[in-house]
This record gives sequence, C-alpha cells and structure tokens, in this order.
Amino acid sequence: MIKELETLAIKAVALKDPEYFTRRVIRYYSEKFHTPLMEVYDLPWAFVLTNYLEHIIETSNSKEDIYNLSVDICYPELRQIEEDVIENRIRELEIENMQRGNGRKPKPKAPQEVEAPKEEENPHIEEPEINMGEGSFSHLEDEMEDGDE
Repeated sequence: MIKELETLAIKAVALKDPEYFTRRVIRYYSEKFHTPLMEVYDLPWAFVLTNYLEHIIETSNSKEDIYNLSVDICYPELRQIEEDVIENRIRELEIENMQRGNGRKPKPKAPQEVEAPKEEENPHIEEPEINMGEGSFSHLEDEMEDGDE
C-alpha cells in the first residue's frame, strides 16, 4: 500500500493534477497560518485559495507588477485610458517643442570666448629699430647732411 501511495504522490507531483494543486494549497495555508491540516479542509475553498494566491502574488512581484496585473485583470479599460493619456501628453510635448523651435533642434550655445590676458609692457625692453630703407624719406637725410655743412 505504501508503494502505491508513493507512486500516486510522484505521479500527482509530476503531472500537477487538480487534486495535487488543492492539497498543495491546503498544505500551504496550514503551514502559513499555523492551522491544523484537517481544519483547513473544513474552510471554504475560495477563502483558502484566495489567501494562497495573494501570498504568491505578493512574494513574486514588485508593487509595480502587482499594479499592472490588477489593472490588466480587474480594470482593463483603465489600461486604455492610461495609454490614451500618455499618448496625448506626448503629442502636447511635441507640439510645444515644434512651437518653440519651429520643429528644429535648438542650436547649441557657442562657448564664450576667453580673452587672452594682456601682456604688460616692460619699460626696460628696448624697441627694435625700424628700417625705413631707401624710399620716400631718403631726401630728408640729404637735407640733414646739407644743414650740417
């Protein structure tokens, strides 16, 4: 008899038949809420299953996932409203952007030019001589030479 029950248990776990699932949920409830197994069998199935499912959802999902699940399952019409609101807001932002920049990307600001520091003149530096060469002022040299005489 033990061998047969063991075979049935292995088969139930492997195939996950509906009776196995029921027993698994009842065992969970018994362990989680410290309730004797036979007392859990006397509780309404919907009550036991709801507690099991709540625990699975709470421990397996983030708050955002739970919100998304609840909207998708309980209020699917909210998902469409939410998507419509997002699409409308995107359109509003695109229109604002177009109005601000006529549809063009704003030009990046040019970096401010930094003035080079002015070099202080050193009074001790002699200025280089300027060679005027033989040009239009050469007649002055002649006049100066004539004036010396």
